[in-house]
Amino acid sequence: MNICMFTGYLVNDPQLDVRKAIGPAYCEFQLVTYEYVRNKRGEKKRYPTTITFQAWDSGAEVIAKLGAQGMKMTVYASARNLYSSNSFDDPLEEEAIIFRVNQFDFGCLDKE
Repeated sequence: MNICMFTGYLVNDPQLDVRKAIGPAYCEFQLVTYEYVRNKRGEKKRYPTTITFQAWDSGAEVIAKLGAQGMKMTVYASARNLYSSNSFDDPLEEEAIIFRVNQFDFGCLDKE
């Protein structure tokens, strides 16, 4: 099954998409995750990776309401191909991969 788990920090405050007021709620946000590696001299290096997510309906509303920049978050998501308008005919012209949120958890809601 296509399920991925990521733990990272919100890059920006998540916002609901107001253009889709008549449809389901939609929120797109980014998490940054870090990989720590020691080089040959024993120095610890940090490598960031930024990942884009989509959330829909009540999940999007909760993420936009409670999420804030820098907040730790764990996301269970499914990977989806994000196509450009002319790439439906040619599957090799994929634009990017985006992750659709299935479940999520904030790491520290009770801390201020």
